Parts: sequence; structure tokens; C-alpha cells
Amino acid sequence: MKLRYLRAAAVSGFAVIALTGASGSGCSGDSGEQGSGSDATPTAGTPAGDDAGDARKDVEISNCGYVDKKGVTAQLSATNGSATATYTYKVTVKFTAPDGTPLATQTPSLPYVRPGRTDTADVATPYAPKAGAATTGAKCEITDVVRSIG
Repeated sequence: MKLRYLRAAAVSGFAVIALTGASGSGCSGDSGEQGSGSDATPTAGTPAGDDAGDARKDVEISNCGYVDKKGVTAQLSATNGSATATYTYKVTVKFTAPDGTPLATQTPSLPYVRPGRTDTADVATPYAPKAGAATTGAKCEITDVVRSIG
């Protein structure tokens, strides 16, 4: 009979933990978006103490140019400098043709970049140069970076 009560108490305790999210994993009920928790990270351009703009510093374009049959292509890299947190980076990239004509804006994600790691992604936008037009001088610019936990 005591075993039945002990089992019921254990099941009740697990149910409370599951329902409240108090699993000891550090979750604060935050959905992973920027919030008021200590793990929240500001987006680029959002002043929030010493961390302002850190997300923008994590992401860079290592190569940008016209690639035949792909268009203007940018190779992005995101370096997670955290020792413990895994981040997802949502990057806004503005593409400009070699002649200065705005082409498009793409918003790729680099998901689940683990602590201390660098992940890369290729992003392209269609571009077909006119006959005789230059294919060098295309521009790729990061205009925004949002970093979230997870």
C-alpha cells in the first residue's frame, strides 16, 4: 500500500515539473526570442548595455560576387562566441548588381550554431547580366542580424 502512495506522489511530482517547465534546464518560459531573461541577446542596432550590436559582429560575408547560373551569391558565416548557448542567426542581406541596381533582399537563417563554432551558408539572388555588361562589382551587404537562443 505504501508503494502505491509513493508511486502516486512520484507521478504527481513529474506532472508538476512537466507542466511548470521546472526541469532544471535553465528554461524561463522564454520562447527563445529576445526577452527579459539573462540569456536574452539584443538584436543588431538595439542598445542594451555592453551587448549592443554583438549579434552583428558574429556574422560576416566572406565572399560576394556573380556566379554563372546562380546570380549574385554571398557566403555568410556566423561565429558563436558563447561558451554555453546555442544560437540561431536570422540575417538580412541586401544584394546590388554590378551596375548599382538594387536586386533583392534575402533573409536566411543559420540555425543552431553551437558554442564556439562557425557555420556557413550560401545565399543567392537571381541576376542575369545584359550582354556585354560587367559581372564584377556586385555588392552584398548585411543590413540586420537577429540572434536568438536555440
